[in-house]
Amino acid sequence: MNKNIIKRIRQFNRYYTIWLDVMNKGYLGTKISWPESRVLFEIYQNQGINATEICKHLNMDKSYVSRILAKLEKNGSITKKLVLGSKGIKQLYLTKTGVEEAKRIDQNADNQIFEKLKNMESEDCDRLCEAMILIEKTMRKYE
Repeated sequence: MNKNIIKRIRQFNRYYTIWLDVMNKGYLGTKISWPESRVLFEIYQNQGINATEICKHLNMDKSYVSRILAKLEKNGSITKKLVLGSKGIKQLYLTKTGVEEAKRIDQNADNQIFEKLKNMESEDCDRLCEAMILIEKTMRKYE
């Protein structure tokens, strides 16, 4: 592997995370961090998911997900329901508060991208989206 390729990819990753503003404590105008919002949103999209499935979907450490889930439960965003006959597996659901927060994150994310791209010419926007599709498609071939 060419070291220049690695440097370019890392440079892009640093730029993109800054561009998305994921490094700040309150992600998208919320009181939670980016990883916390990703876990919340994963539950929003997959009501009844369990912690192990979240770890797999997001490629996150179990202990980190556990701490995030404890925080989300404490702030009233999620509830847990024991799966009958399982050995302690709990399904995760958003409360009304959690659903409202997930919807707010979703809308704020749409607004963020709109604001960042609103002055971009249509052709540039199309090329950007095509490049993103190519990046994702290429990376998925090697998962």
